[in-house]
Amino acid sequence: MKRFVAIMIALLCFVSTITVYADFINPTITDSVGYLTEEQNKELSARLDKIREQYNFDIVFVSEDRLSAYDAQAAADDIYDYNGYGYGDNYDGILFYIADSEREYHFSVCGSGETIFNKNGLAYLEKKIVPYLKEDNYYAAVKSYADRTEELLEMAAEGKPFNKRQHSMKYILCVVAGALLLPLILAYFMMHKKLCAMKTAVKEDYAGNYMKPNSMNLDFSRDIFLYSTVTKTEKPKSDSGSHTSSSGRSHGGRGGSF
Repeated sequence: MKRFVAIMIALLCFVSTITVYADFINPTITDSVGYLTEEQNKELSARLDKIREQYNFDIVFVSEDRLSAYDAQAAADDIYDYNGYGYGDNYDGILFYIADSEREYHFSVCGSGETIFNKNGLAYLEKKIVPYLKEDNYYAAVKSYADRTEELLEMAAEGKPFNKRQHSMKYILCVVAGALLLPLILAYFMMHKKLCAMKTAVKEDYAGNYMKPNSMNLDFSRDIFLYSTVTKTEKPKSDSGSHTSSSGRSHGGRGGSF
């Protein structure tokens, strides 16, 4: 009987070991483009491995030469879903994806990642990482990804998921300026309204009202094109929030171009 119990315990331990290994069977970094040197890849892979084992949360970086789906969101979600990423039954994790030719990026989150890396959390990641992408400093971008992801995972582990609104200094200055100028603008319009009420002269909107009837005959007229105005609109960043991927799983995410 004791021998049977011992065998069962050993078998359970073996199955448990296999399960943990299966959750993290894929590498943390798949750099198909070759952004990272061999040394950098080794260093950052070890860092990401340590983070995901500490928090039982998958954390991945993937680069591709070009989009493998119709957009960066679909590509990131498909890579995550169809390559076995995600920890546990809810496939908890985050994937940072870059398509080199299109210069597009996307953060795909799944499971508890949708809470840990909520809308404001993803905006925080983007704010810290994208400037490095614009400089083509991919080592710094992935390193920042590791640092900031660990920061947000630690906050969530302490029961305080990141949920701060991200405002730039420009936004803050605009708010302060608005608070100072608004009273002055209101006072100006109120005084202007009173001054206008005191005027007795009435301005005519059309020059014809100042002309004598039949004093001018127009024999010829034409329209002359002087200039045109071209308006360019920047391609908006995607802020997908929660959505369903092609596999049927729920994902959160955020991305854009650099």
